[in-house]
Amino acid sequence: MTETVQDALGAIVERWGVTASPEPEIVLAITAAVVLLTAVPQIWRVARQASTIVHEMGHVFAAVLTGRRVSGIKLHSDTSGVTVSRGRPQGPGLLLTFLAGYPAPGLLAVGLVWLGAAGHAGAALTVFQVILVLALLLSRNFVGIVSCLLAVMGTGIIWWHNDPQIVGYTVVALGVFYALAGVRGTLDVWRVHLTRRRRRPAEVAGTDAAQAGRAWRLLPLPAPFWLLLFLVLSLASAAAVFWLLFA
Repeated sequence: MTETVQDALGAIVERWGVTASPEPEIVLAITAAVVLLTAVPQIWRVARQASTIVHEMGHVFAAVLTGRRVSGIKLHSDTSGVTVSRGRPQGPGLLLTFLAGYPAPGLLAVGLVWLGAAGHAGAALTVFQVILVLALLLSRNFVGIVSCLLAVMGTGIIWWHNDPQIVGYTVVALGVFYALAGVRGTLDVWRVHLTRRRRRPAEVAGTDAAQAGRAWRLLPLPAPFWLLLFLVLSLASAAAVFWLLFA
């Protein structure tokens, strides 16, 4: 048992230290490919689930950091999701938990690309794998388990194979994808609020922005304020990612 744990830790340490220096031309080609692919509605409907995983993990991390107890996450076939946490029904902890979802993909993208640009592509991919494994362990329904398992396997093969160049280019692709996903996810929730007359009242009231407006009586700001915050953070994250890649 001890040797198995040591071997596992050794593998993680080995992959954490992988460095890579991607060629600028290939980085540009990967970026263009990811932008084009995510612009295809049929592809985005499937790929969006990977963004939902990170969105829900944003809620999870915020809940844990603010002292709330996380029961689990659920992902649905329509790429929506929910994080269940327990704690005070009002207050800054609940507010931060509601606010953490939409900025999460963009902030992850910045972190991945920043590590990759600094030559620590192995550390970036390892962090991403840890997030996916935690999401898998927290999943509480069939769709969530399958989605997280596929995500773990998809990038886990690259992580395990441990080819420095492939790891580096994978980090670039993930960074660009999550930067775009953060913006698109924010625009999607904006669309829900802008077309609220054609939506069920519960659908609009259940968005993160609407719930954030009710989360803390001392800061009862309306949903449009939080929607604007989501948009600013997602656009800033995307801009930071592209600056890190091409500056």
